[in-house]
Amino acid sequence: MPVAPDADYPHSVPAVSDLIWKENWVIEGLDLDESVAVMFHFSMRPADGEGIFTAKAQGPDVRIRSVNRHPIGATLDDMRPVTDGSTTFEVLEPKKRFSLRHEGEDGAMDLVFTGRFEPFDFADGPKPPGTSPLGPIGLSVFPFNHYEQSLAFEGTITPRKGARAGETIAISGLGMRDHSWGWRNDFCFRRHHWLCANFADRYVQGSAMLEAFYPDEKFGGFVSSAAGNEPVSHVVADDPYWLDDPEEPFGSFERDARYTVTTVAGDTHVITAHLSDALAKLYLNARSGDRTMVYQDCVIFCRFTDETSGESGNGLLEVGKYAEGPGIADRMGRQ
Repeated sequence: MPVAPDADYPHSVPAVSDLIWKENWVIEGLDLDESVAVMFHFSMRPADGEGIFTAKAQGPDVRIRSVNRHPIGATLDDMRPVTDGSTTFEVLEPKKRFSLRHEGEDGAMDLVFTGRFEPFDFADGPKPPGTSPLGPIGLSVFPFNHYEQSLAFEGTITPRKGARAGETIAISGLGMRDHSWGWRNDFCFRRHHWLCANFADRYVQGSAMLEAFYPDEKFGGFVSSAAGNEPVSHVVADDPYWLDDPEEPFGSFERDARYTVTTVAGDTHVITAHLSDALAKLYLNARSGDRTMVYQDCVIFCRFTDETSGESGNGLLEVGKYAEGPGIADRMGRQ
């Protein structure tokens, strides 16, 4: 089903549950000419009375990093725009144009993102067999309401520290956004892959997730083009070497990674993520309050090659893994 125009806005918070209600927006982009990656993350947690507002930019002589916990109300309905006063997400035109702004100690960002293709609702993808204690939504690759869209962007960033301090840098490129909401617990995730590859005339998205409420790995994603969205049925990672030791922090991602993404129509895309010369690595780690659980989440901005067609693209590969034990959060560190 098409994503409703009003789905871009915050949703009403339902009755109490044993899980945590979250509403998240993630908007990311990569400028190849400047080798600058930008990432915005808004995580609203009304039961905790706070939202986490993240704005980051990374590139040669560019580092903007802001992570702020800010009080919010018990309802999200009137959060238009979504903002803590420093980092702001505003819908300019539902499903089509979005403003992302940040003003902070490390620098400023003022960017507009525009949809390249229609967004895709992950609930419209094929489902694995069996049931989930979370109900039908638990059979989606990510067990909550979730959609995604390929984007183009342009605007400026102004670092306030480092060699380019005070310089207003015009950036533009391709990116993506996702919006999710529902009951969730990040510490129920065991591992995931989230491939987001922009090419000239299409967007290849492949996701794989292992989590506590379903016994096997689940798959999802889609391929966007001018013809529409084609759901993905299967995703295979050839050599996810960063998962070899689940108790150790992610390393340097020194080798490239290859994914085979198959659509429900049987089309196959073999995508190489060039991690060995990644342009940026930005983290969205989750840590339990007692520091005994970590879900380490790394967003790697890189170039891609579609081995099937030989075409070059760019975007991001997000990977995550769970670890637990006394003091594990301190050993994993902060990025």
